[in-house]
Amino acid sequence: MHLSRSGTFHSKCFPDLKHGGSAKALAAALKWRDEIARKNVLNFREFNAQKHSNNTSGMPGVHRVQLAAQPLGSWQAKIRLADGRKITRTFAVKKFGEKDAYRRAVAARKAMLDALDDRLYLKSATAQRLARQGGSTTIHG
Repeated sequence: MHLSRSGTFHSKCFPDLKHGGSAKALAAALKWRDEIARKNVLNFREFNAQKHSNNTSGMPGVHRVQLAAQPLGSWQAKIRLADGRKITRTFAVKKFGEKDAYRRAVAARKAMLDALDDRLYLKSATAQRLARQGGSTTIHG
């Protein structure tokens, strides 16, 4: 079985003969997977701070937008809250200049991250169930 959690790759074999048959091997594999998943759960702040491979601004949640109302463009900071709402702050290049608009967007994004609490980021029902079994108190998905 293979899985990746929090940027770490985990792998372990569960041979049928060693575990006394395919059903027992599967049960052992699922138990191992659940233990790895329970130990490597991100909180909402950590999830939102992850930098994705398509990020070009250098700061997660900060991107450049080009709207008709702002022909020079703007830098925008965005974050998604646990309840699904999005918060955005936009800084016009025309008003602040390119570098200062970017700097302000980065500062706004950091402030947004700091305002998040440490609730777990759990999207799937399975992850929520595992967290409850592990003794976590707050579940969001």
